[in-house]
Amino acid sequence: MKKIAAIIALFCICGLNAQVQFEAKVSRQTLGSNETLRVDFEMNADGDNFTPPNFEGFRVVGGPSQRVSQSWINGRSSFVKSYSYFLEPKQRGTIVIKHASIEINGQVYKTNPVKINVTAPIERPRMPGEPEPIDTDKAIQLIAEVSKTNPYINEPITVVYKLYLSYNIGISNWRELDKPKYNDFWSQNIDIKQLTAQQGSLNGQPMRYVVLRKTVLYPQKSGKLTIEPLALDIDIQVPTGRRNFFGQQHIAE
Repeated sequence: MKKIAAIIALFCICGLNAQVQFEAKVSRQTLGSNETLRVDFEMNADGDNFTPPNFEGFRVVGGPSQRVSQSWINGRSSFVKSYSYFLEPKQRGTIVIKHASIEINGQVYKTNPVKINVTAPIERPRMPGEPEPIDTDKAIQLIAEVSKTNPYINEPITVVYKLYLSYNIGISNWRELDKPKYNDFWSQNIDIKQLTAQQGSLNGQPMRYVVLRKTVLYPQKSGKLTIEPLALDIDIQVPTGRRNFFGQQHIAE
């Protein structure tokens, strides 16, 4: 009797696993080198330890954003969970988005790789009054300034993290994704009570900047030491060239 129960239980578990779906969906499979691609990693069962691909050949410009939807229709439940990314190609040609993985009910599932064909830039007619496109890689930059790059042991050095912005964009929100790590340093953070925009320049271009962090470091050993980077998720505002009823310029995020 125990053997029969074990066989039935195994059959039921296999049946449940066979129903799990985890796939990568893209907004298009051919795009211009100046266009944006959306990719959704979608599953029909909740899971843990989601690991995205490294998106080699692309620049991640948005995400990850997570969406969960669950509904009951005629006594049947429906569940969808997805992780979404927005990507910009770094090169032309065929780029492969490799598999993502997730663990569901103790089993690891992987998506199939997706091939994307990147063509020459797509030209589109510009509307009257529409501003020139903004190169966000140049318009917004996060710089870490180190007061001294060859200190001796226990000599204090200062690291200042500055966010540079061009004058034609703004920021509506930002948050830290990864805090800098100071392995082999003793560190002391300097509190910044209020973020204030200041005038400056970067690579010969006039820009505004905000000091986000200040940290004093004391190296604890000799040799080449590495400071792990600070990573931010930023919502930017760009002008659209359109104006509202009162003549104020419309801003897009």
